[in-house]
Amino acid sequence: MNDFVDEARSRVAHLLRMANTTDDRIKAQIIEYADTTPEPPVISRGAGIVTTGCPRCLRTAWRQHDCEGPLWVCGTCGHVEPVTVRCPHCEVDMTPPAIGTPDLWTCPGCPRTAATGDRPQDIEDRERKRLGTVSR
Repeated sequence: MNDFVDEARSRVAHLLRMANTTDDRIKAQIIEYADTTPEPPVISRGAGIVTTGCPRCLRTAWRQHDCEGPLWVCGTCGHVEPVTVRCPHCEVDMTPPAIGTPDLWTCPGCPRTAATGDRPQDIEDRERKRLGTVSR
């Protein structure tokens, strides 16, 4: 089959083909799921796919970008919330990575960096390691 034909297929068609079922009840559930949930994100070269738990339904939320920055979008219930990372030293929101770049948040007030999901201790450990490398 031609790759272009496969790309043109809808999400419903892909899900139904993967399910490979003749059960009409299951087909209806798949169609309802595809119609009521957001599309998964396109995989970027820089960050790949980053996920977290949805605070509402406890299913998987994907990190996506819009014009205002990164967002968590739940693949089940559609809940959307902004992605934020706070600098534990300056106590300000860190600057998010640009679209298509590696997952590296930067603090506007100090040289600390973080990845999505880092705990304050992870950020401080990374800074200690950076300072140790610089002082050699």
